[in-house]
Amino acid sequence: MRMNKSYIIYGLAVVILTITFFHDDAQDKLKYTSINATDMFLEENVTYKSTKIDNFSNNSLKGQTTLVFFGYSSCPDFCPDTLAKSNQLFELLKKDNLDKKLQLLFISVDPKDNLEVIKKYVEYFNKDFIGISMNADAMERLAKRTGVYYKKVSSTGDIDFYDHTGALFVVDDNAKIIGLYTPPLLNKDIYDDMQRILN
Repeated sequence: MRMNKSYIIYGLAVVILTITFFHDDAQDKLKYTSINATDMFLEENVTYKSTKIDNFSNNSLKGQTTLVFFGYSSCPDFCPDTLAKSNQLFELLKKDNLDKKLQLLFISVDPKDNLEVIKKYVEYFNKDFIGISMNADAMERLAKRTGVYYKKVSSTGDIDFYDHTGALFVVDDNAKIIGLYTPPLLNKDIYDDMQRILN
């Protein structure tokens, strides 16, 4: 009987340890949807004019982590909300001295958004945010490359309105997509992940 009790106690201990292990393992997982891209984010040997430098390329993505968001300056709701939340995220990371290890790249899906407009738009939220303007052909190629959806759905005067992917892409320091956050975007999840990645 004593031996049977010992086996029971031992068995319960194993079960508890197993549950604890899998619970901790689940907590340790990053919150974004993992993507193992083999190609770099931007087209190779192609440069774009950005709000910070004239020759923005994959080399500009290397050496630090980048959050990439596709939108447009006339977006009435989702884009400004995402950029405002992103600024809050950077403010949180600044307290941990991690904000300089991360950059945010805004890519406009609207060919009417020239660089001056994009610069004014993104820097309204954060002066360190980077914006890129590209022509319709370049945008179409990048969309196919990254799986981004966008489509003009209506116009009011000179303003065009688009449906577009609302995800926030995570690009690693090798300029490759490693994951994405899908709406609703939760700053706590992104903040926790960035603390782990940037540290």
